Amino acid sequence: MITANRQAIQQLWNQGIQDAMEIHNRTNIPLSTIYDNLKKLKNSGTVQHIEGTLSTKLSSTGIDVSYRTIGRHLSNHGYHKKLPRASPMLTANHSIEWAKKHLNND
Repeated sequence: MITANRQAIQQLWNQGIQDAMEIHNRTNIPLSTIYDNLKKLKNSGTVQHIEGTLSTKLSSTGIDVSYRTIGRHLSNHGYHKKLPRASPMLTANHSIEWAKKHLNND
């Protein structure tokens, strides 16, 4: 069904019907699906699913970029690698202490 939707959208696009509401009225495909596929058509000219990681996509274009280069550029644009702060696990004594404090909460 997904490929049928993609084919219908691309066929209407090729016929010159590029309005999302018009495509929706003709096909009853959800508008969000139509908008996603129209965006793909405008950017890449096809509605096919693009698979692979960023490095795979870059290597297919002939660009060889290392992981560190991408990280450095992302960092320069304000994106930083952050890991969640480690929280200490409760010991058996902590669990008993918590249970005693909350014994009469019911």
